[in-house]
Amino acid sequence: MDANDQTALRLLAELLRLNSAGSSDNAAPAVRLTIRSATGEYIGEVPLSLKPAQSLTDAVSAVGDYAEAMPADFKAGQTPVPDLDPALIADIEDHFAAISPKDFLDDVFGSPDAEASLAAYERLVTGEWDGDL
Repeated sequence: MDANDQTALRLLAELLRLNSAGSSDNAAPAVRLTIRSATGEYIGEVPLSLKPAQSLTDAVSAVGDYAEAMPADFKAGQTPVPDLDPALIADIEDHFAAISPKDFLDDVFGSPDAEASLAAYERLVTGEWDGDL
């Protein structure tokens, strides 16, 4: 059995696992998928009820979107890592830079456990912590 046949068997096993986890015992099949080897040999068949078929469609759609958006990465087998928008990063950094430690004082003094809140505040503001909360 070559690597392609092993991949086909694994796909079949995962589809069976998906169907058994995602359907009730008496759910009628919504689709029936047949898996064949690259040479056309029958590997197996799995009937999928509606929910597993929908989930499989969504998963394949997501992989297809990635393959279309980043074909070189997809062909190279790289895990998708989305590019972060530099403007979004700048907005987040500006937001946190605008927060003053004084903004948290109401929370510290309004806490039911003022001692623990004060220790957490000290850690936040000074970066020092004696280990007790």
